[in-house]
Amino acid sequence: MLILPVIAVVAWHLGLKPSYLFILSFIGLIPLASLLGDATEVIAYHTGPKIGSLLNATFGTIVELILLLTLLHAGQVEVVKASIVGAILMSLIVTVGLSQLLGGLKNGIQHFDREAVGMAASMMMLAVIGLWLPTIFGFLDQLERGIKVSSSFEDPALISLSRYISMILLILYGLLLIFLFRQPSKSRAELIMADAAEVESAWSIRQSTGVLIASTLGVAFVSEILSETIEPFGEEMGLSPMFLGLIILPLASTFLDILVGARMARKNNLNLSLSIASNSAMQDALFVAPILALVSKFLGHEMTLYFGIVQVFALALAVACVIVIANDAISNWIEGAQMLAFYFILALWLFFISNAPA
Repeated sequence: MLILPVIAVVAWHLGLKPSYLFILSFIGLIPLASLLGDATEVIAYHTGPKIGSLLNATFGTIVELILLLTLLHAGQVEVVKASIVGAILMSLIVTVGLSQLLGGLKNGIQHFDREAVGMAASMMMLAVIGLWLPTIFGFLDQLERGIKVSSSFEDPALISLSRYISMILLILYGLLLIFLFRQPSKSRAELIMADAAEVESAWSIRQSTGVLIASTLGVAFVSEILSETIEPFGEEMGLSPMFLGLIILPLASTFLDILVGARMARKNNLNLSLSIASNSAMQDALFVAPILALVSKFLGHEMTLYFGIVQVFALALAVACVIVIANDAISNWIEGAQMLAFYFILALWLFFISNAPA
């Protein structure tokens, strides 16, 4: 599949139709994300479980971060916001649901660490509150001024509030990394050792570093193509920028996590699957969103933590589902089917809302 990003770059230079370029670049991100993940896992394998866990958490979102920085620089602020929310939804609902479904179908009733899932749920709840408050502030401010309510609304007070909350969330993320570094979860260490061992004999740490750099550059090139073609693709397909960000784009950054999570659940390691999902969601909420809000002014397009009522409501629903799942520490395939059904219902709701006439 590594030929796909090459085809996307060649097609871009040949001036192919924007809709085709978007599809090629979108699919091309998937093998690059997989390669980058492999390189990170091998480096983590060589450095040991403690440093490995830290490296894995740090580089785990690099594909998404590069893509969103490129989109932000191109002025696609609303798409960036929607993509952050969409990635969290996909991690908390799709990765968990598919893992429960496939793991339950093969292994029957599965058990998981309720304490670890509960901690992740509390972290996500705090992050959602951090997004709710700027959204409510911006919403009420627009109502008081009598202007049309929009998540693209900018105000000096809203910008300042977003920056302060972003710094608090980043500090919390740093404390979380310190906690994980000092008390690494067994399942996270198992993930690094098990997955990296498959390619460890073929790659040295120097080769892995080279692959990491090359795949990162590849992601940057392909992301540039995608950022230039997303708007014409949406117009041609009749899809709003919000829907593209919420449903379509997150597939590229979370596809690998979904596959690995499902594979681990089938191996009767649901703890590992839930660890993948929760870590990915927490990185998006506590690291990616605050970083983008803080650096946006240097990219020429200010981004606040005003995500819109619909998006933060969807996040609250997702976190509520995780809390319900964590209650009994038991999983079966029908719970997974329910989670996936919930995601498809939510996706349909978001589609009709985002494409409704103003």
